[in-house]
Amino acid sequence: MTSKIETSIQVFEANFVVAKKAFTLNSSMEACGCAASFIGDTEPISEAALYNAKKFLKANTGLFSQVGRGNASQVVAALLSKDPNPEYALSQIESIYKGLKKKFSSSDYPVLAATMIYKHIRPENYDDFINRIIQIYKLLHKEHPLITGSEDIVNITLMAMSEYSEQQVAEECEKIICALHRPLRSKNDNQYMACVLSVFEGTPEEKASSVLETRQLLKEHGVRFSGSGLSVVAAISSLVKNGDLPAICQEISIVGDRLKQIRGMGSLGAGKTIRNLIAAGIVVDAYCANGDIKVRSAIHSAIVSMIIETEIACVIAASSAAAASAAAASSH
Repeated sequence: MTSKIETSIQVFEANFVVAKKAFTLNSSMEACGCAASFIGDTEPISEAALYNAKKFLKANTGLFSQVGRGNASQVVAALLSKDPNPEYALSQIESIYKGLKKKFSSSDYPVLAATMIYKHIRPENYDDFINRIIQIYKLLHKEHPLITGSEDIVNITLMAMSEYSEQQVAEECEKIICALHRPLRSKNDNQYMACVLSVFEGTPEEKASSVLETRQLLKEHGVRFSGSGLSVVAAISSLVKNGDLPAICQEISIVGDRLKQIRGMGSLGAGKTIRNLIAAGIVVDAYCANGDIKVRSAIHSAIVSMIIETEIACVIAASSAAAASAAAASSH
């Protein structure tokens, strides 16, 4: 596992540097989202391949296309840079995205879900799978209308990949939310974790206990997650054996510190939360090297989703600050 982690850190650094060059003038967080898409690879992507994929994506999507111009476009570009048939891949992703838009508003999250579906679902099953996602979403929304939104679609896509029926996986999710309710109180945080936990074995009480233990162990090592980042905590608690949890949580902290040494990954760049997410992805991927590829891919997508969510929040904060500054200046 140590060798795999070392390789992943080196490959991430190389891909991060390449992404920063390919996405010129864009933020370190955007480069992180792109580089995180390659977690698990043993060789870095070439600058030419990523640049050409980005150029191809922009040339073949409209000016207002969420797939080609949104915050998740770097994830699509990353996928296209490795696909042997980018024309086909892009057409399929756009088709899946249009299917998801029938229920979900235009945003970055359905784009991430579309890339997951493209990678793991056969084309002849796209329509049925999209309908399955929509049905699970409706069941969750019925129980929690104020907290269920398009930002949950990545986790719901993972739920849809399970062997359970829509009703079964939604009911399991609700039982876990109830098991988590008293210790955490935040229904939104509970739902982020419960969606992921619902596809794994164990009783709701066992899964709730395990995820709370994992969260505490991570905190003890200075690794804190909140909001949609708790999906990653749920994945760690489910994929890592109880006896291995202390060592894995410590390793995530160590890898996070290693990533800080990469230029652009410090406090003035991507920041600690993003480093911890990527560290978790690298360590869990190494630990589960022979595990279910769909689950591993879903965890990567959850990490990228959190990075994009953080990126969006930063853009909104910067825009608000600029507007406030302009308003203050005009008042004088």
